[in-house]
Amino acid sequence: MNRLDHLRGLLACLNGEMPESRDWTGIIQIANHALCTPMVASRLQQAGVFSALPDDLQRFLREIQSRNAERNRRLFEQLDEAAAHLNAIGVQPALLKGTAWLASVDAAQRPDRLITDLDLMVPARDFGRAVEQLTCAGYRLDTQLVRSGIPVVLLRPEDAGTVDLHGEYGGATTLRFCHDDVAADGSLRHLERGGVILPSPVASMAILLLHDQLKGRDYLRGRIDLRHLLDMQALAAGFGDAEWERLERLFATGYARAAARTQLLTAHRLLKMEVPGSVVCDRRARLQYRRRLMQIRWPRIALPLTMLSLLDPQYLAARRSWKRAEAGLPSGGDRKARAWLPRRASVARLLSWKEVGKI
Repeated sequence: MNRLDHLRGLLACLNGEMPESRDWTGIIQIANHALCTPMVASRLQQAGVFSALPDDLQRFLREIQSRNAERNRRLFEQLDEAAAHLNAIGVQPALLKGTAWLASVDAAQRPDRLITDLDLMVPARDFGRAVEQLTCAGYRLDTQLVRSGIPVVLLRPEDAGTVDLHGEYGGATTLRFCHDDVAADGSLRHLERGGVILPSPVASMAILLLHDQLKGRDYLRGRIDLRHLLDMQALAAGFGDAEWERLERLFATGYARAAARTQLLTAHRLLKMEVPGSVVCDRRARLQYRRRLMQIRWPRIALPLTMLSLLDPQYLAARRSWKRAEAGLPSGGDRKARAWLPRRASVARLLSWKEVGKI
């Protein structure tokens, strides 16, 4: 069996079904890499087929589930404490990505998802005070404090995870969320000690698309974050036409919208997530989806396909737009503002294939 077959087996498990081919070593290997192993256990238990698994696999999945339950319990307590500290200076943090999920689900569901860190957003005007407040609570900076537009990582040795503190999320030339944007249509959630803001489902979906496709450059690399696709599947369950239209408008025509549609189509094909017809029929998204499957099947073609992605006319147009924005030039700008290739650091990230959670 190849990696694509293993992925199909994993997707069957996530759909609550027993895979046709029972190469459990390969299936669990890709589940571990995709950070989806606790969800495999949960979905098979909910479907009532968990007992059909081999005994050693049942013990393994129960152990992973138990350990993740304890980790997420500790992360929830850490989040609650951090929120209380920030509330003390008049700041209600907005929660992003998996952190929003952690604060919104029932305690019985917390073992299901593996969370790597806590992502909190505070108003840019309060960014420095928030860092100082958390430092007084025992955290120390693990990254350099530059400005509110660049997140910092704070840690304490005794905690289950780090805190990633944001003053904004995204960029002006792609899609940017400020604290006020999230709070405007978000909802207040009271934890045991602190209050937090949960983004609306549309904002949560947009942030996941922004994080993977544009910030993480998964669109250029042809990579898939299956854990985030599962998050998107849950968010889309409550979407109607109005929500899909709002989401579409957030991503500008061209590179950004093509990246978003590719991810939505991937969720549709792999997880049967309902999406608008405009996404299913998008030729560029369908081509990029086929490329993703090819790279999973034949990993060695990933490098040349990624290099070819840098010549995508939509990407080059976006690069020129970003360069003009950085230089403060008007739209249409100056020939000197042309940037045909990303920076060296960006290229290094594009060519990184050992990133945890990506397949």
